[in-house]
Amino acid sequence: MALDEMLLERAGRDDGAPAVRLYSFDPPAITIGAHQDPKKILDTDAMRADDLDCVRRITGGRALLHAGELTYCVIAPAGPSGFGNGPGDAFGMISRSLSLAIRSLGIEAEVCRGRESPRPRGVAPPCLSSVTRCELAVRGKKIAGSAQRTTSRAFLQHGSILMRPGSERIVKYLRGSWDAFESRVTSIEGELGRSVDDASLREAIANAFSVMFNAAWEPLRLSERDGEEIARRAAEKRREMRACFAGEVCSP
Repeated sequence: MALDEMLLERAGRDDGAPAVRLYSFDPPAITIGAHQDPKKILDTDAMRADDLDCVRRITGGRALLHAGELTYCVIAPAGPSGFGNGPGDAFGMISRSLSLAIRSLGIEAEVCRGRESPRPRGVAPPCLSSVTRCELAVRGKKIAGSAQRTTSRAFLQHGSILMRPGSERIVKYLRGSWDAFESRVTSIEGELGRSVDDASLREAIANAFSVMFNAAWEPLRLSERDGEEIARRAAEKRREMRACFAGEVCSP
């Protein structure tokens, strides 16, 4: 999360360029949206019992358990570009690229218009509980969730692609009851009836982005100073969550 934040700022500079990151969480962890209060939405006792960590995303959206999934992050300068005319266009183009990648694996993933699922009154739902506009679904079940953050000079889009069962366990760590949650999501493994290694999906996404954006790939290079800045931001994020779970004031 700290690296993604730094890349968003870097993309907003005069010499900023687009970047795509694909990564997984090891061990699994929960991310919460930029404006969520973890004390109000999470069962911290259950998280402590399972030694589960939590971090705040720079993007919006809701709580998500990163387990059995592949996270993507797309960052680009604002304004007319290969990503269209603004964040709205970019959201659609990125989703179509991901749909193309998942379809190449043999799954009919659709870019959806969006719908909201019922939820307990007064309780924030998990990220995967509803399919919103431009997100991906298979037969009406969510297979990838996404959220954006925009600045005056750049945008960042986060998303989680469900590879195999795991992320649906978020309900164990949320306040409220979500008994029907598992019926609302699916995964690549669940649709194919067999496992797919992460490398295959990563390659499919890289190929799809190359086709959609006519992109040529080069490694993301970070300087020693970048590494120090990432470490500083990461430490601050850890301090915030420790303070929240210790009962201190937690300001999103």
